[in-house]
Amino acid sequence: MTLRLPSRLATVQALLLVLAALLAAVVLPRLGPVQPDLLVPFVVAGGLRGGRTTGLLLGLAAGWLVDLVPPGTGALGLSPLTYAGAGLVAGAAHRSSRHSAALPAATVLAAAAVVLGVRLVVTLLDGRPLDLVGAGLSLLATTVIGAALVPPLVHHQRRLVHRGRA
Repeated sequence: MTLRLPSRLATVQALLLVLAALLAAVVLPRLGPVQPDLLVPFVVAGGLRGGRTTGLLLGLAAGWLVDLVPPGTGALGLSPLTYAGAGLVAGAAHRSSRHSAALPAATVLAAAAVVLGVRLVVTLLDGRPLDLVGAGLSLLATTVIGAALVPPLVHHQRRLVHRGRA
């Protein structure tokens, strides 16, 4: 039996997801009511670089982190499916990502809308009041952060693959 070590790219992506999940759980609640989703840009970057399967797998990992890192979520298992959907959205734009400078921001917006939309539906089904203004500000903040983070992340990932270090 041969032991296979994860690639550098997979290791970097896993570390970035863990750091984003920890920042989202520890730092963001102290900054105010607007809570950007820090995991979405990393899922989008992976999906844009690697396609649907990579986006799906990164989304599953991100969702599991959301469920595992306190405070977690109420519906265990819903976050991995939600983020996997966001990863599929990002992976669908894989082939077009080199042709448009605005595509990363639009993809982050679409993926964040998927995640936020599921959260709003769950909130509505639980009978809790909806904060549409806060949700809109969160979507905007996630899109702005993603627009700044995704292009350098995709570039770095492509460089690792090109150099044979992935």
